[in-house]
Amino acid sequence: MVIPMVLQTVSQINIRQAASKTASVVCTAPANTNVEVVGAKIIWKDNIPFVKISYKGKRGFTNGRYLRGLGLKVKNRDSAKYPKLVVIASGRASRRIKIPQQKKFGAFCQKHGCSMAAASIALQFRGITKSPYEVYSYAKKHLGGYTGSKLTIFGIEKAVNKIAGKKIATWKGCPADANKRIRNNIQKAIHDGHIVLLEQKNPIHTNVIIGRSVDGKYVVATNGTTKKVTMNWLIKTVLHGKAGRKNQANWWKGTAHGAGYVIVKRA
Repeated sequence: MVIPMVLQTVSQINIRQAASKTASVVCTAPANTNVEVVGAKIIWKDNIPFVKISYKGKRGFTNGRYLRGLGLKVKNRDSAKYPKLVVIASGRASRRIKIPQQKKFGAFCQKHGCSMAAASIALQFRGITKSPYEVYSYAKKHLGGYTGSKLTIFGIEKAVNKIAGKKIATWKGCPADANKRIRNNIQKAIHDGHIVLLEQKNPIHTNVIIGRSVDGKYVVATNGTTKKVTMNWLIKTVLHGKAGRKNQANWWKGTAHGAGYVIVKRA
């Protein structure tokens, strides 16, 4: 059974009979309201990404820019350091995020840079430009316990908040018996228009969940590109470790002290 994807409106939207800005309006849906995506693809017309949705039993097409967290497009860039640009719906000014290729930011980031790249994406999401190497340099100077390895997901929370100058990121633990809670929290965060940084296993790697694809999958940014995955895959690959902030380390020294996920709230 296919579970319909539900997205939240950014502002009041018009739902039209056809994928055209001149088509008749079937009905409207208010801001911050759930609508169900029933179309299998985005239809671009007149530079508008039309998406077929259902609201209160009525179906039609709306501007996908106003469906919070919807991945609208992935563009190739002529840049070795930032080879992809992702456009995520958040209203008229959609969020545009450059995906860093960690191995292009020096020897440390080539080997241990997934957490630095994730932090860089998190900061971009809030309008702050810092390269993975700049994140590394800042964290090495300001976060204690340096081990010569990557930042933990807990350390990312600290680095992001310190660089931002305010609390925009929140770490949560991943004990082995909490998969249902982890699933629900990630789903809600993405639905509400936030992004999630997740520590995963086999291999150990920090991924960034930046939104939803029109087909219902989750859009993950990693290693200079994006991929679409299911929630089941995300939960299957979650790294489990000790719960509680007092049990965490800033820098990697083993799975027990390096698991978790970070929710970065939208502005």
